[in-house]
Amino acid sequence: MPAALWGEKTGCFTNADRTVHISHKAVEPPGEARSDLDIFFDFAHRMDLKDKDGAPLVKWRTPEETFEAWKQCSKGRPCDYSGMSYEKLSGSPGIQWPCKEEYPNGKERLYTDGIFNTGYDICETFGYDIITGVERNKKQYKANDPGGRAVIVAADYETPHEEPDDKYPLWLTTGRSVYHFHTRTKTGRSKALNDAAPDVFVEISHEDAHSYGIEEGDMIKVVSRRGSVKAPARIADVIPGTIFIPFHYGYWDKDQSEHERAANELTLPVWDPVSKQPHFKYAAVNMTKVS
Repeated sequence: MPAALWGEKTGCFTNADRTVHISHKAVEPPGEARSDLDIFFDFAHRMDLKDKDGAPLVKWRTPEETFEAWKQCSKGRPCDYSGMSYEKLSGSPGIQWPCKEEYPNGKERLYTDGIFNTGYDICETFGYDIITGVERNKKQYKANDPGGRAVIVAADYETPHEEPDDKYPLWLTTGRSVYHFHTRTKTGRSKALNDAAPDVFVEISHEDAHSYGIEEGDMIKVVSRRGSVKAPARIADVIPGTIFIPFHYGYWDKDQSEHERAANELTLPVWDPVSKQPHFKYAAVNMTKVS
């Protein structure tokens, strides 16, 4: 099921600031690629999906018809799109939800009246215990109904799952380089970007470089309780006792036997109980200079 890219299909997307934009199809998708919406329609038809009355579950056939259905679905909810249309979106730089009779051109800012969407009667989920991840139910939420007030969730400080010690005396933190995105499956194929940052590196402080006898470009090995990375040193203005490794590099474009490259292999097999976000950002490590 090869899917078309954004310039090969028509549809809307919403930014994090609630601005809805329309993107019109510019070119035909290549080969057998189709828009994800067409794939969705085809799947619903082949599965013979029905509603409770026995009619086809999916009753729309074009991106605009689908948008009209979404407008009805969102009407009366906090993210109300009912006042939008393909025509209005095509003639504007974007429209923010809610967009309805009261705000025909969208509402720039939410909660200006001090009332939040926290009442138990309009909520669809009721939050979690942020320490255990246990989901709260409607009855529990109603017992302490915020009634339109903002909810501030607090928790006691908990120490990291792992901290530096005598064997692993340094903090590792991972992150991005300006030249690459995630695992470089696209940026790694761009010659200009790949030439700018072709391989993994380790940034260390001037103080740690002096203590460990490391100079710019020396090959060093960083080891945690779970894995290792071998890379040239970059001496930079980072906090003493902390080293930085970008997580973009792995093995899809390199022979794994060449050297260890994947920073996330050093990090912890732990995740946040609510968001399920893995703890990829820190670990306790040691560092040695290698030939």
